[in-house]
Order: sequence, then C-alpha cells, then structure tokens
Amino acid sequence: MTANEQNSMEVDQPEVQDSPKAEPYTPGPDAVDLTPQKDGGVLKEIKQAGTGDETPPLGSTVYVHYTGTLTNGTKFDSSRDRGEKFKFTLGKGNVIKAWDLGVATMKRGELSVLYCKSSYAYGENGSPPKIPPNATLVFEVELFDWKLEDLTKTNDGGILRQTLKVGTGYSSPNEEALVEISLVGRHAGKVFDQREVSFNLGEGLEHNIPEGVEQALLKFKKQERSLIKLTPAYGFGSTGNEQLGVPPNADLEYEVELKGFEKAKESWSMDADEKLEQAKLCKEKGTNHFKTGKYALANKQYSKIVNLLEFEKTLKEEKATEREQLMLAAYLNQAMCCLKLNDFTATRDHCQKALELDPKNEKGLFRLGQSMLGLHEPEEAKKHFEAILQFDSNNKAAANQVVICNAKIREQREKDKKLYSSIFNKMAENDRQVSEREGGKWLYGWWDEKAKGVQLDVDLSQVEREKQEAVEMLKAQRKKDNAEFFKRYGGRKPNIVQVNGKPFNANKDDEDEGEQAQTKPDANMESSEPSNNARKCFSRDYSAR
Repeated sequence: MTANEQNSMEVDQPEVQDSPKAEPYTPGPDAVDLTPQKDGGVLKEIKQAGTGDETPPLGSTVYVHYTGTLTNGTKFDSSRDRGEKFKFTLGKGNVIKAWDLGVATMKRGELSVLYCKSSYAYGENGSPPKIPPNATLVFEVELFDWKLEDLTKTNDGGILRQTLKVGTGYSSPNEEALVEISLVGRHAGKVFDQREVSFNLGEGLEHNIPEGVEQALLKFKKQERSLIKLTPAYGFGSTGNEQLGVPPNADLEYEVELKGFEKAKESWSMDADEKLEQAKLCKEKGTNHFKTGKYALANKQYSKIVNLLEFEKTLKEEKATEREQLMLAAYLNQAMCCLKLNDFTATRDHCQKALELDPKNEKGLFRLGQSMLGLHEPEEAKKHFEAILQFDSNNKAAANQVVICNAKIREQREKDKKLYSSIFNKMAENDRQVSEREGGKWLYGWWDEKAKGVQLDVDLSQVEREKQEAVEMLKAQRKKDNAEFFKRYGGRKPNIVQVNGKPFNANKDDEDEGEQAQTKPDANMESSEPSNNARKCFSRDYSAR
C-alpha cells in the first residue's frame, strides 16, 4: 500500500473517538520473522493456510484484500470496505517494505496477519492524518492470485518475466547495446539451447536469439537472472527454428542471466552529421540482411534510419537532400520487408509515409497496391496500379496487377452475391417456420425445397383470388372476340384462299386491308386468319392487275 493510496482513501481517522476498532493485536507464538536481519520488524502469522506450494515471484502483479489497523485496533484503511481488490507489482518498492517481504511468502488463498514496525512501514514521519509517526501497523492480508510481469509494449502476455535473482544497479541495456548473456532454452520441458553468447541488441536473430528475449533484456539489470516465457509471436513464430529443433508455433521458456553489457550511443547524444552517417551504416546492414533473406533483421535496420532522421531538421542543402533520400529508401525498404513477412498493414503504412515524400513514386504505389490486395481490398489496390499507368502506360507489371485486381473484384462480387442469397433464403425459411406456427398463413414467401430457392409470392389465398380474376378476364376477352367475329362475318366462316402462296381472306373488306393484326399466330400452329403482311402483299398484286 503506497502513501498516495493511503492519502486518497476515505477512511476513519485514528483521532476520531468513534472510529471502528478491532481487538488490539499481539503476535502469537507461531508468528514468523520475515526480515533478512531477523530484527522482528515484520512478523507473519497465518490464519488460513493457502493451497499449493507456489508463492508469487518478484515482479509479478499480485491481487489482495487487506484491512489495516493500528496496534490499539483502530482501523485506518480496508480494501474490503471499498469492495475492490488491491493490486501491485511485487518487489519493486511500490508498497511498504513489510508488504514486499510478507506477500512474497504467501500462497494462493492464504490469509495472514503482518505485524509491521515503523521502519518497515511509514517510518518516523508516518502518513498523516491517518497514520501517526513511528507507528507499528497491523495488516490482515488475503492473497487471491498473481500474474507474471508482462514485458510487451501492448500488454498482450507474449513476454512474461519471473525474476529468479534481482540484478544490481539501476541501468539497463539500450537498443544496439552489446550484451553478454548465458541462456537455457526449453520447449515442452526439453532443452533445445544452452550457451553463453555476446551480441548487439537488434541482431539477436543472427545468433538464433528470438525477439522476445531481446525485448526482455532491455528491462534487465546487470547480473539479473530471470525466467522468460514467450508465445510463438515473440519466439520463432509459424516457421519455428529447424537448426535448434524448435517446431512451428511453439511456446518457449528461457532462463537468462545478463552477465554484462555496454550501452550503445543514444541518438539524442549525436549531432546531425553523426546521425546521417549512422543512418548510412544502418541502410548498408539492412541491405545485407535483405539479400540473405533475413527480412525481420533488415526491417529493424531500416526502422533505425527513421528513428535517427525523422525529426532531424537541421541539415542543409546537399545533406538535407541526402537525408530525404535515406528516409524515402527506408520507408520503401520497410514496405518491401513487411511484404515478404506478409505484414500487409505495416506495408500499407510504410508506403503511405513514402508517398508523402514522393507522391508519384512507382515503388511506393506498386507496393501499396500489393498491400491492399493482401488486405483483400482489390478495388482500392486497382486505383494505385492505375495511378502508375497514368504516367507510365508501358509498365507491364502494373498492367498485370490491374488484371489480377479485376479478377479479384469479380470473385468478390460473386461471393457477396452467394452470401446475400444465402442470408435471404435463411430469412425466408424462418418466415415459413413462423407462418407454420401461426396456422400456415404464408405472408412473406417460403422456401421451395424442390427448387432449393425462395418463392416470393404472397398469401396463398390472394394468389388463388388473382388466378380466378385472370380466368374471368380471359373468358370475357374470348366472349368479346366471338361477338366481333359474328358481327363482321354474320356467322359465316371467312373464305380463305391462297394468293402468291399466302393465305387471304376473300371476304375481307377493302377498308380493312391495311389494319394491323392484333395477335401474331404461333409459328407452329396453323392460323385460320391471314397475317397483316399477307393482306398487304395481295393488295399490291391486286392493284397491279
């Protein structure tokens, strides 16, 4: 419990007479002295034994409930009253000494009383107004659980540290520091690597040291020995390490001791010219790594160029131009490395940075298009390839990519069409089932099992009514046609003759010869009436005679 925590908590002050009090505590005969000097400064008495044999390691985050009282029983603080467990990092000096000593000896589920003299609590000054000077304190502490220290930047649990031996001093290695370590690597309980090695941080993969160990070493102190647990993303990933016998997607455990280190010169301590020269060296190293297929290592070197020069604005004339060229090359090469590593999001980001410097850069546009294809956005990718063709119509690579984009777009549209069809079919089937439960009245359409599709008709009774209306309309039309027939021919059948090989109604009045036919007979059926074209043909021949 920190002094700030004490000051921020609303608790009863010891000066108030009606403050809640517990029975004054006196350590019993089973109390154990936890101090290294055995001076009686921290006594622990177990009230409820915990489970298992494990105790929380140094650096882990522990979760506890506690109640703090003075020796006269006056309560000054309690996490139980707040209804929220208290958490802190063990062994880092974030709480009073008594807590770092006491909680480190507890097991899960253990409930103990810690009797803490002022030299292991708040000392001669106390923590006014709640804790008087030189106060001996009593804490009832229950340990619920703990988590190992997470060393990842995103707190994703990919690099966990369990401190086995605390290091010395306050300094830690920095990027590119020369480190000397001993390590033992294990997977599934079997040792796959055991050695002493020296290398520069950032180049660990050159020595079969995974990225997670390098990141952890940035937090080590000299002579520290810790257990490092890595998920595959921080180990050897989906490829594993054939040389070491590590399979793909393997969780790893390393026991690492930092024997010594020599810090690299920090960029903030370099002048502009030094940064420029260092950036050139990084580019050369990155290119060498890229040529040998070590894309992750190459990417690290190119990123160092950006870190060195991104905010360096003091260079003039030729050196300013050289800086801009190095920055552009760094972004483009980072994009290429990330493409090789199938990290399409990072590729996109690096390309966008490059295009801010040179909007018409072909490599930047091309790699941006490739990244968008990798992110399954072919329409967006096509725009970037077409942008290249606008000022270089002979670029065959870009033209080929446009063809690929078009194919991907068609493929995606077909998938979308099938997807939405499936969704609507399921909705229709659901409507059918709902309608069945409501008495079989299908109001929205139904699933046709035979056709494996959706019938989009409405209520069946409505369909039946419309069918009857259509039949009645057909009957009425036939009746009307018959009436006109008898009116025209007086009940006689028309006299059909052949003229020029075509049928002609000899009873037809001349005034009707140019009338348009209202219906066209089926080609496979014999018609009892002549076509309009036949009448026109006969009229022309007849007049000629």
